[in-house]
Amino acid sequence: DIAGQVDFNFLRTSFYNKSDAVIIIYSLEDNDLGKKSFNHIVDWYTEVSKYCCEIPVVIFANKIDLVDGNNFDDSKIQKLVDKHDFLGFYMTSAKTGAGVNEAFNAIIKKLYYTYKPLS
Repeated sequence: DIAGQVDFNFLRTSFYNKSDAVIIIYSLEDNDLGKKSFNHIVDWYTEVSKYCCEIPVVIFANKIDLVDGNNFDDSKIQKLVDKHDFLGFYMTSAKTGAGVNEAFNAIIKKLYYTYKPLS
């Protein structure tokens, strides 16, 4: 977890160099913070694409414990996933752990089949 502050730019770019996957997390909160974090997904993806070549990028839609799942419309995030060829997006909650294992398992599976030595 590298902060988005300008002070950490040099540190972030050094981590990208040896990354095997990237997780972009945004907040599902229905407030300014949630909207701001959603709007920065493409910014983060652009930065990752600049420093990493064809690694899986996954989106975690976090804080699902704060939204009513029956009324959640995932069409906006699905459009981003399709447009930018993300590995996928997962509804998660850091607080309850909901969806976290599923999301990490998808990343691990992708990496395993990408880097698995040929027999």
